Amino acid sequence: MPRRRRTKKQAKVWYDVYAADIFPGQWLGETPASDPSLLIGRRVEVSLRDITGDFMHEKYKLWFMIYRVEGTKAFAKFNRMELNRDYLRSIVQRRTSRIDVQSEGVTKDGHLVRYFNIIITAVRIRHSQQSDIRKRVNSYMEELIPQLTLEELVRAAILGDNVPISSQVASISTKIAPIRNVEPRKIVVLSYGEEEPGIPEGVALEIESSSAGGGGG
Repeated sequence: MPRRRRTKKQAKVWYDVYAADIFPGQWLGETPASDPSLLIGRRVEVSLRDITGDFMHEKYKLWFMIYRVEGTKAFAKFNRMELNRDYLRSIVQRRTSRIDVQSEGVTKDGHLVRYFNIIITAVRIRHSQQSDIRKRVNSYMEELIPQLTLEELVRAAILGDNVPISSQVASISTKIAPIRNVEPRKIVVLSYGEEEPGIPEGVALEIESSSAGGGGG
């Protein structure tokens, strides 16, 4: 029988991952790969608290997608944000109404995004009131998204920079019913406006993510 040739397994190298937007130059963590090309399209997860040091930001999780590698440095662009599930459960209480508003639009710099607001009322309200809130908030978001770049939109959502989106949504909703809480539940980039070398087509639509410091390749 012919003998099988053993191929020497290539050693993995650890790469430092840096944010290219939202928090430009911010170190996000490190991730291993046996070949730098395997990093392209990989997602890294980080808590906003790890970036700002603010305990109040523990509720936000961010994902960045690697699109460029230089030496042992990898650069990643914002891909999605989600509200921590434990925090989400804590704000949804009995005898209140939960209203989810999904909005979609193209940012000023050409990225197609989907933005999810979650609105918690102070008391339980009628379905007609919930429908009215959804309609008004969605109208506001569809008008707002094209006015901001992706970076401006995300920073406004999680930090309140320039446009305090949650406060504005609460103000709109309060005209219909008393509001207890408003949060950006999720922001997802569905497709990027400009082509980045090395990003497989449609990769931004994938939901699976890899954490920095984990995964392989």
